[in-house]
Amino acid sequence: MTKVMVVDDEPDVVELVKEILTGEGYEVVGVESGDECFKKLKNTPVDLILMDFFMPGMDGRRVIEKIRENPDLKDVKIVFLTSAAFRGRGMKIIEELNILDYIPKPIEMDDFISRIKKVLGE
Repeated sequence: MTKVMVVDDEPDVVELVKEILTGEGYEVVGVESGDECFKKLKNTPVDLILMDFFMPGMDGRRVIEKIRENPDLKDVKIVFLTSAAFRGRGMKIIEELNILDYIPKPIEMDDFISRIKKVLGE
């Protein structure tokens, strides 16, 4: 079963995404901080990470930089799930961090599901 990790400091967003993706047949792990993300990734391999950009403490960009520095995690698929609007410099950051897509919040259900399936090659 495909496993997806949702990293968002808003518990409501984590629960909503879990509900949507579980309904689509995915196994979903939800975490609410960058630190929790790293702790879980040590013992829980995932196929895809959905990462919020704006989080207290370590923001999404820093979390992804740390993931990319880890030889065991550097190739994991990552998508931003965020209210941030990326243009110019932001798009360059996405490219530098090897982010496969960025999905805007609030989530539009059909678009969200089709983009997740595309990233996962389904």
